Amino acid sequence: MANWEGFLREAHKFWTVAEVAYDGSHGNEAASNAILAVIAANDAICLHFLGQRPGSESHGEAARFLRDACKGTRWEQDAARRAVQFTSIVREKNAAQYEGRPIDSATTDRIMKQAKRFIDWADGVLPDLPVSPQDE
Repeated sequence: MANWEGFLREAHKFWTVAEVAYDGSHGNEAASNAILAVIAANDAICLHFLGQRPGSESHGEAARFLRDACKGTRWEQDAARRAVQFTSIVREKNAAQYEGRPIDSATTDRIMKQAKRFIDWADGVLPDLPVSPQDE
């Protein structure tokens, strides 16, 4: 069974790869991994608060899950803004992963900045991750 901790760890792994690839010549790879990091972080929040994550490939559904997950919490208002940010980031997934052309550096920069903000926010929303043996 999937747990939020595993998804948050995956988010951080994808983010680490995005940062390494973010050197100007690997824009698609950086953006792609940043997008996957945001999706995994979103799933972690949904699992933590709802016990489930979005079940379809619909990014609109994933954004709704985020809003629902934070409903009634101190993050409810911020989650509405983050859902818009999430949608903006994942809208670039096809360009980064499937279109077979390099995305421009301005788009990569925007994705990286927005993704970093989203992941940092997720880290603040979720409890600290317990240390696992593989983290040591």
